[in-house]
Amino acid sequence: MLGRLIHARMCCRSLSVVQRRTINVESSTKLGFPCAYSEEETKKILHTLNQHDVDELYKYNISKYRLKKIEGWRRKFGTFLSLEQVLELDGFGVTVLRKFYDSIVHGPKEDAVTAPKAIKKDVKFTTPLLSAQMIPKISSCVSLYIGLDYVTWAHFKLAKDVPTVLAGWNSYNISDRKLHINELIRNVSQINQLIPEADVYVVENPPVAQASAMGSAAQTNINVQRSQLIGMLMLMLANRPSPFTGGGADQPTDGSIGSNVFFLKQYLSARLFGIFIGNERVSSEEVIRSFMERQLAPNEESLESIQSHLAIPSGLKIIYEENDSTEREFLGQSLLLGLTFLRLCVFKCEDSLKLFRR
Repeated sequence: MLGRLIHARMCCRSLSVVQRRTINVESSTKLGFPCAYSEEETKKILHTLNQHDVDELYKYNISKYRLKKIEGWRRKFGTFLSLEQVLELDGFGVTVLRKFYDSIVHGPKEDAVTAPKAIKKDVKFTTPLLSAQMIPKISSCVSLYIGLDYVTWAHFKLAKDVPTVLAGWNSYNISDRKLHINELIRNVSQINQLIPEADVYVVENPPVAQASAMGSAAQTNINVQRSQLIGMLMLMLANRPSPFTGGGADQPTDGSIGSNVFFLKQYLSARLFGIFIGNERVSSEEVIRSFMERQLAPNEESLESIQSHLAIPSGLKIIYEENDSTEREFLGQSLLLGLTFLRLCVFKCEDSLKLFRR
């Protein structure tokens, strides 16, 4: 009996030794990732994954969609601590990840090194397009974030060779989601009077359709009211005096009412500032507070143009802090919306543009 126990213990020890030789890196396998890389290879993969620029990662065996997921994780959490951690991102499976890691270990194909330059292109961010002739004439901008209960806006002042200034931000609460058309017109008129004058006005492009429960008349009414609100408000802003609404070469050719109103692609600001996780927009408060403390959001120290930096007066910081969390969120979204428009469409910041050229 004793001999059998000794033999069993020796077998267990032998098995554990074999396991240690096979798995050279201490990492959890709860996600089912077969750890088939040596310790040196694992270090190389993690270093590449955490330290290399996004343009450099693109030359490996990975799609631009999955690369954006990795980029979003790095913006929010910093570094990956293990090979398996990438499996937590949407769109990554074991097979996909192994191909990606293998290309890091063995090196990319020769023609892949030049891939980022080959795909570099101009991206359409706004409707209508912002022409090159219009850009030098823009000295002020108002961005609006329109929700179900709030309309918030941020007012920016632009000047050459100095940081862009947040000149003001404000909000308007819509108390009822089921307003009669007359009441809605009255609310829109009041909002229009509060919004400051500017050269251009920017709003996020609303979704074409919004899913609602079958037979949900209440939800349908809410969606209709929001569409009516956006349409009425944009029409009023488009009729304001502007350097771009008096006719001439700067006028849009796509039938738009007025080229002083621009619709920015949906979720563009959330992607630029790393607050788009999975398929949802998350809170902007952390990014806004980083602007208030350092005048730059995370990962923006390399911005070359001084105009791309944002100056927020102390009085506007106090206004932000005095509001409740819901209103702070709407104020933050309106600020990021305007800053996204300026960096991508007006200042043409290369650090920002390269995120959307893949």
